[in-house]
Amino acid sequence: MVTMKDIAQAIESQAPLQLQESWDNCGLQVGSMSSTVQRVLTALDVTPEVVAEAIEQQVDAIVTHHPMIFKGIKSINTDTMQGKMIKDLLCHRINVYSTHTNLDVTAGGLNDEVAIRLGLQDIQGLEETGRDVAYKVAVYVPITHSEQLRQAMGNAGAGHIGAYSHCSFSVAGEGRFLPLEGTNPFIGQVGAIETVPEERVETVVPKKLLGQVLAAMKEAHPYEEIAYDIVALENAYDAHCIGRIGNLPQPLSIEEFKEVLQSAFPHSTLRWGGAKKSSIQRVGLCTGSGAEFIKIAAKQKADVYITGDVKYHDMQLAKELGITVVDAGHYGTEYMSQTVLKRMIERIFTTQEVEVIESKVQRDFFFEV
Repeated sequence: MVTMKDIAQAIESQAPLQLQESWDNCGLQVGSMSSTVQRVLTALDVTPEVVAEAIEQQVDAIVTHHPMIFKGIKSINTDTMQGKMIKDLLCHRINVYSTHTNLDVTAGGLNDEVAIRLGLQDIQGLEETGRDVAYKVAVYVPITHSEQLRQAMGNAGAGHIGAYSHCSFSVAGEGRFLPLEGTNPFIGQVGAIETVPEERVETVVPKKLLGQVLAAMKEAHPYEEIAYDIVALENAYDAHCIGRIGNLPQPLSIEEFKEVLQSAFPHSTLRWGGAKKSSIQRVGLCTGSGAEFIKIAAKQKADVYITGDVKYHDMQLAKELGITVVDAGHYGTEYMSQTVLKRMIERIFTTQEVEVIESKVQRDFFFEV
């Protein structure tokens, strides 16, 4: 039986909550973490149409990119649109969970999805938002079990340094202990001091994986009482970034690049501005509303920067900086979040455990006349 808590943990293992911006409100919006979930609907926003779709499809949860609740609610008035949606959700026992800026930032999240759809290579983060807190874990283990311990901890996520995994350091020594009455020692006898050839195994673990690495360590260790140390590190660990920047395989004319954009953003009405470049190869992007990063993209030598919600004076700045800016719309650059969220859930659960469907009624709030 899968619960809403299981769904949340599955998403947060790939898009940790600590990656969200301070003003954001990711996580459970409506419902109960203990409720059973068999069917999930993914969408960009919670709208009356999406709520109606969720009721019709008899789902147990809606998982969205944009939070349903950004600020504190002082009252729930069912005569308002938001109040009626909350009432309908609760009456039909439908949970709502949102993953917003953490999905934008995380590796394999929304910005990476768009960069891949554009065919970018050498993809890097556009603007750093923070770095993981990391720990050094040192554990003492009999030499006979040191290899299986290293493997188990590495498989659980320990020892990632750059493009290398399962990194560790070991030094041999002797461990001594006296099993007291009531113990069940793996090696030695109660009441007798035992000396055992052991290894001290050291590895690095990011905070978000510490719990599962320690669980794997304890499962693989033969002792009933395990000696280990956890030390917080000051070293800079994996950086987290908003936006992405990368290169097209070869330079394109602005007309050729327009075709790439129309394929990547089929729901967008593209608005072009800033400096009109004749050749485009280096591309910066930030899904949603990212005009604040135009300067950063220009500083990183982007020929073009793609985002949404661009204002008149943002385009003026872009022209002064010599960079082309494409406003592909907030919805246009983020509608695919429902696909990313579906993939994240299906990465953890089989379709027999949880069925995930994407919204078919989600639409842009802008329209043409």
